[in-house]
Amino acid sequence: MNELHKLVEEALPELDMMIGWAESSDPLRTTPVFINDVESISRLIWSPFCAQNLTGYLVKPPAPQPADKDKKIGICVKGCDSRSLVALIQEKFVARERLHIFGIACRGTVDWRRIMLQVPRSNVKSARVEDNFLLLEDTDGTHKLKLEDVLARKCLRCRYPNPVICDTMIGEPAVLRISPEDAYRDVEAVDQKSLEERLAFWQSDLDRCMRCYACRNACPLCVCQDQCIAETREPRWLTQRTGIREKFLFHMIHAMHLAGRCTECGECERVCPMEIPVTLIKEKLNKIISDKLGYTAGLDPNAVPPMLTFDPGETGV
Repeated sequence: MNELHKLVEEALPELDMMIGWAESSDPLRTTPVFINDVESISRLIWSPFCAQNLTGYLVKPPAPQPADKDKKIGICVKGCDSRSLVALIQEKFVARERLHIFGIACRGTVDWRRIMLQVPRSNVKSARVEDNFLLLEDTDGTHKLKLEDVLARKCLRCRYPNPVICDTMIGEPAVLRISPEDAYRDVEAVDQKSLEERLAFWQSDLDRCMRCYACRNACPLCVCQDQCIAETREPRWLTQRTGIREKFLFHMIHAMHLAGRCTECGECERVCPMEIPVTLIKEKLNKIISDKLGYTAGLDPNAVPPMLTFDPGETGV
């Protein structure tokens, strides 16, 4: 924590604003914080509870605009967040030269819903991580949980625990938890089902969708804003009916719009109130694009996503 505070304080004179995480009233969650003075730097934290991808705040209304055009916006990113940032730079939604990126080596973030399976959340008074364990204090005493058992699904298959782009690195580099070949094991598990079983799997999950659009709103790369197919009336792609066909259509169009762009940050899945594994759909498309075109989103700021260009020499399709 001291390293984070020190490095941000050193960079603050060149920053118009700093975006990071701060403690919240819930010990199992953090909250975004926007800082522009030295006194507030002490609010910045980094822990396995810092799950939210902050890069969406750079592009979603009201996106911050530096009051001083000579200053930059500082932002904290984990490995998966940094890939989202690269994708936004690729598509010119943010300018690289206007950012000061604080990269943080990440060993995984916790999923409070997995914690709730073992400890009632309403009783938790405090939480901290020691070594490879999560220690929770509640009215019944101390609970010691294996960190591996409460990590988010995206973290269990993460290939980029260290930022792929940054100006200032914080912490020692993290090691891979899995081999790259296992990154799509969840997708492969679904693929092994028969066509009928896959249809039943997605019908069961997507039928629970409330069409709240939290997945769209949290996605840093869903930038259509007022032109979203879920709300536009000209042309009219979707109705407000709540049948399974409408739900399927929304999620499939959403996924297709992110094909070759999704960085698998898991925000859509994290915010889903119905706990639908919607990232799986994007992971499937990413696997196809990786296999056919050899492209992985969010790694090279100078690359062009394959669905945004045309190459007559492509051999994978």
